[in-house]
Amino acid sequence: MSSSRSPPPSMLHPEDRPDPADGTGPWTAALLAGTLAWVALALVEWRYLAPGTSPWALVRSAYTLVVAPGVAAVLLHDARVRDATVGGVGAVRWLYALVALVFPPVSVGYLLHRRLRAA
Repeated sequence: MSSSRSPPPSMLHPEDRPDPADGTGPWTAALLAGTLAWVALALVEWRYLAPGTSPWALVRSAYTLVVAPGVAAVLLHDARVRDATVGGVGAVRWLYALVALVFPPVSVGYLLHRRLRAA
């Protein structure tokens, strides 16, 4: 008679044991790196660059058109992977991603929300 339950992980070969990091990827690190890049570029623009100059336009374009959408995409991908594997934040991820298009530091709130749901 065979059992439909799988053996506990302690009885499996080390290569067959589920790894909690599998499938989650480096998204948390990418999310934090993107958020820090956005904050650094926003501070450089606010503190050192005169509005209307070429460097100002370059920095503003970089954090508005490249970094912010990148952070939103990474946030959505992380939430999608976590929803499929370990349980994420659910449909609220869309709200976080929309806010991240304008203000990427909201990803810190997303990470805290994700941690509270996991606990």
